[in-house]
Amino acid sequence: MLIETERLIVRTFREKDVSALYQIAYDPDVLEYCPDLLKRDVTEAEVLEFIQDFIRIDAENDIDTWRCYAIENRETGEVMGCVTFGKNNMLNEYEIGWMMLKKHTKKGYASEAAQAYAEFFCAAYGVDYLIVVMDVDNPASYRVAEKCGFKLFEKRTVYDYHYNRYGDDYYYFRRYAAGCTRRERFYGDVPYTGRGADL
Repeated sequence: MLIETERLIVRTFREKDVSALYQIAYDPDVLEYCPDLLKRDVTEAEVLEFIQDFIRIDAENDIDTWRCYAIENRETGEVMGCVTFGKNNMLNEYEIGWMMLKKHTKKGYASEAAQAYAEFFCAAYGVDYLIVVMDVDNPASYRVAEKCGFKLFEKRTVYDYHYNRYGDDYYYFRRYAAGCTRRERFYGDVPYTGRGADL
């Protein structure tokens, strides 16, 4: 997979990108919000295995399994971050995310890459919308989501049935494809006329 934008190339990771993905996984900002991007305490050897899996997933045209794509600077060839993608197991919806090395944040790279991938995926596979979920205390990602066309759908609370307790709140965003014909996208899009009014 390869997508080009004005400043970036969003592409499948290559085996030579081990060091770059390893640096992304251990970036302080990434560790704060996603300490298990690949897995906790991942080694460089394990990063290579992850990349090999990402290559296989792409080759098999598997659109459900989680994977990362490299965000590469078109001018320098540097891998500056990654787009994450896959079907969210809990929500059964296609979810996109992004992680950037701290030195490349606040330059619009994450939103440029995420928007390009969202448009590509929805057009290629006929999917109506993608989602983003994030911690409520992550204002930088909130701004990125809005900048690349995602709209806050609702704030949610997770109930953990295993531990019989509530988990952390999170924000749930959606971004609809350009050709989507759904009338009901967000709360309030269709007037409410009362229960059973259309029966």
